[in-house]
Amino acid sequence: MAKKIKLRRSFGTLGKLFTIIPDTTELIGKGMENTRPIIEKYMDQRQKRLEGLKTIDDVINLPVDDAEAHLEKQGFVVATIPAKPNKKWLEAGLNEVVSMSPRAGKHKIGSLIKLYYVNLDVLEKSQSLLEEDNLKIVERNQKISDTLDTVKHIKIPFGKK
Repeated sequence: MAKKIKLRRSFGTLGKLFTIIPDTTELIGKGMENTRPIIEKYMDQRQKRLEGLKTIDDVINLPVDDAEAHLEKQGFVVATIPAKPNKKWLEAGLNEVVSMSPRAGKHKIGSLIKLYYVNLDVLEKSQSLLEEDNLKIVERNQKISDTLDTVKHIKIPFGKK
């Protein structure tokens, strides 16, 4: 201890710095040794979590039976559900998967995957929705046309002569 004091006095501020460095490195080393088990435990838990995950393939546009068999073979639980009628399903084929939940990506093995597919009833109702929308468009355009025709026949005087 006396040597440290002599060294500190002879070098001034620089001497103080030299006496602090060994203590600091010792503290840092002890801190790293104490945190190592925590970090290793976290890494082990993360590895176990990742081992339980598997990538779900995107099965949209596949036949529902093929998509269901593929996902079940990968270890997932699959529910097939008819899709709600929508105009965009009119381009899909009969019994084709049009949507899935959750989307493709990594998920826990054994997770529930919902496959929404198009059947004949969905296609018919989707066609009805399209026809209704087209009818609304035609009616709206007719109203606009009628309004413009009415405006054309109105004569507005532009001042007196």
